Amino acid sequence: MLSKFINKLNLQKKIPIIGKGSNQEISDKFDRLIKEKFEIIEITLRTDEALDIALKMKAQYPEAIIGLGSIKSLNMLKEVCNLNFDFYISPGINKELLNFSNSKNLNFIPGVSTPSEIMTAIECGNTLLKFFHSERSGGVKSLEFLFDIFNDIKFIPTGGINMGNYKSYLDLPNVLAVGSTSF
Repeated sequence: MLSKFINKLNLQKKIPIIGKGSNQEISDKFDRLIKEKFEIIEITLRTDEALDIALKMKAQYPEAIIGLGSIKSLNMLKEVCNLNFDFYISPGINKELLNFSNSKNLNFIPGVSTPSEIMTAIECGNTLLKFFHSERSGGVKSLEFLFDIFNDIKFIPTGGINMGNYKSYLDLPNVLAVGSTSF
């Protein structure tokens, strides 16, 4: 399942992230992204209504690859994993989340920013990681350094990615795709 998702990421390279704003603003932005031919979209669970909107978008656009972001706890992941979204993203990492997501065969992308966190992911068999908050964690220079040590890990940097810097991230050999609220 993860390999199909990775193949799609290889083609799209940019993951729009939405979740802030009113229900109508989020719906309108999702509609616009679909019209712009984005297949993969992340909806963050940062508002009380975000999950309802994600479910609505999933029903309205069954061909879209929709992920839920801002998964902050094991309980939160357990609550949403049965809704069959295409992927789940966390701003951080812990073994409970990794073990649960692996046991359920979920497309789960944990957030990391340090070598120790990357090693925790590797220990649990995860090799696709969110690099978060990218710009505040050293950005391109940090990812270049991390490639020297972890050349078999692929990253999706998010946090501070915008239209002016996303290409410099995509030029890195260890970056599979980038996520941003700017797309």
